[in-house]
Amino acid sequence: MTTKLYYKIGEVAKLLEEEVSTIRFWSDTFPAWVKPERNAKGNRLFHPEDVDNLRLIHYLTRVEGLTLDGVARKLDENRDGLSHKREIVEKLYTIRSLLVDLHENI
Repeated sequence: MTTKLYYKIGEVAKLLEEEVSTIRFWSDTFPAWVKPERNAKGNRLFHPEDVDNLRLIHYLTRVEGLTLDGVARKLDENRDGLSHKREIVEKLYTIRSLLVDLHENI
């Protein structure tokens, strides 16, 4: 992913394959971790750090199956360890996808 100064909410939703409303909800639910700025129109603009935190929230809710309270606890306890684990899981999903594609093309 190319690092930008800001990401629009639609861009973040597309990156995470989530609905815009979900990104908005997570942004409102985790203000200590996701702090978007607003432009003159009031649209949310997310910093790369916000996007990273939203990726963690996505991972914890969708992959780990945690509740919102569980996500908040995990973020407070060990954010760096979670980031590393999420990166590993994403790489494994990528490898799996490549293997499935290879199998289908044989």
